[in-house]
Amino acid sequence: MVTTIGIDQGSLTYDIVGLEQNDRIRPVLEKSFTTRFVKERPGIVLETVLSLTPTPDAVVLPSGFGTRLTKVEEISKDQLFEISLKKGQEPSSLARVIEAFRGKLPNVYVLPSVRLLPTVPRHRRLNRIDMGTSDKVCTAALAIYTQVARRRIGLPETSLVLAELGSSFNAFVAVEAGRIVDGIGGTNSWLGMRARGSIDGEVAALMSSFSKSDAYEGGALFTTSLENGDASPEELASYSESGSMRAQLASDAFIEGIIRDVGGLVSACKLKPKDIFISGRVSRVQYFRERLHKALSAYAPVSELETFSSTAKEGAVGAALVANGLVGGKFKDIVSMLQIREANGSILDDVYLGHP
Repeated sequence: MVTTIGIDQGSLTYDIVGLEQNDRIRPVLEKSFTTRFVKERPGIVLETVLSLTPTPDAVVLPSGFGTRLTKVEEISKDQLFEISLKKGQEPSSLARVIEAFRGKLPNVYVLPSVRLLPTVPRHRRLNRIDMGTSDKVCTAALAIYTQVARRRIGLPETSLVLAELGSSFNAFVAVEAGRIVDGIGGTNSWLGMRARGSIDGEVAALMSSFSKSDAYEGGALFTTSLENGDASPEELASYSESGSMRAQLASDAFIEGIIRDVGGLVSACKLKPKDIFISGRVSRVQYFRERLHKALSAYAPVSELETFSSTAKEGAVGAALVANGLVGGKFKDIVSMLQIREANGSILDDVYLGHP
């Protein structure tokens, strides 16, 4: 029996999933906290993991912009900075969650993001940091498993695009022959639900200053709710169906942005995907799910991910899957094909930051 835990940090929630591999895979722990609560009490994540008996064989922590595969007790200050890219003396809330695990359990890992994987060609990384955070690697691992299981094919035959559509950001990952070959992170994509995605340089210049918090604003919901972003994806769907022109404008821009990002990956990577997988909160809203199935089916059949009957976010389920593979469980071949262990370098390699 192998028991592993995956943890996903989202814009609104932290999800914690435990998977047990015995004669089948089943969830043995599912817990969700608001991200705001975890920021105030980062130790709650460790407390929840320690509540599981027996002690898990491995844990994969949220790792933001990523670093090489590292056990928590070996992680350096430079790695913690690159995971969060937060300037200043105070550690980020994510760093405090990670530090809480130091010395508490064996086999607790932080992971690389898409950009650090050796299967992503170097030219695709130029001046790009956010090509998909570490949780997108985990969700992509789940997508690979889903395709293998449903189509009954081998890992070398896999070809897919993952579209993760969260409550704030959209992100996309291209997979060919069991390997991640490209990705578009939430701050590089087109319009997100709350986040603006990539920003026009002229718009950034007019803003005079641009902070991390600005990246979380300006998305479809800000167009819908008079620029305060207080609406939800479900409300945007409802307003669009009821005929609100403002909501329909936002929804059309949101959907078309997804088409652009998926199409861009398919074209640039010369993919012939067997599946387009959609995940994240927005994929569970019927209005958007139906529109996405129709819009993306031009590339490949569209479907959702296998989650082993878990109701938690796909990123957390995928993280538990990766943890299983790291300790030689059922999913070890997926982890091997992804070359997670071979990831190296800095998230800032090949990035031009201008003159000091």
